Amino acid sequence: MKVVSNLPSINMEEVAPVNVSDATLLAPEEVKGKGRAGALQGEDEKTSTDKKRERRKKKKVKRLRLQAREMRQKELEKQNVKLSGKQEKEMNAEKAKKLSQQGKVVLLKDEGKDKSLRSSKAFFSHLQDQVKAELKGVKVGAKKKNIHGKLSGNKLKL
Repeated sequence: MKVVSNLPSINMEEVAPVNVSDATLLAPEEVKGKGRAGALQGEDEKTSTDKKRERRKKKKVKRLRLQAREMRQKELEKQNVKLSGKQEKEMNAEKAKKLSQQGKVVLLKDEGKDKSLRSSKAFFSHLQDQVKAELKGVKVGAKKKNIHGKLSGNKLKL
């Protein structure tokens, strides 16, 4: 049991000033009183137990939030509610992510092999260049064949 007396640490002799209140006689913790969890602490002041307790609390809140969200989605699926395009894309992305985490599906990712071909203009210009290069190769090959295909007098002589 703790006894707190509301007396100044140094007793004044005879006359106390008028502007001194009783609140100045007690420490701030004694005036306010400690809360449930004690005084506020910074990250450096917290013990490992406090940090673990906060982490468990955060994880529990997150888990409950995810479970509530999944329940809402299941109810929507049961009711066959028509979703907007954006909501449907988000839902499909989440399903794909879950399946890939479970190992049932492998997602093919674009690893930046041809970033230059992402726009349609770049794609079609690249395609046009390929076609031109192939046509040039066919024309050059045709000329060579025609040159070799002609019979000359030197070839016919023995």
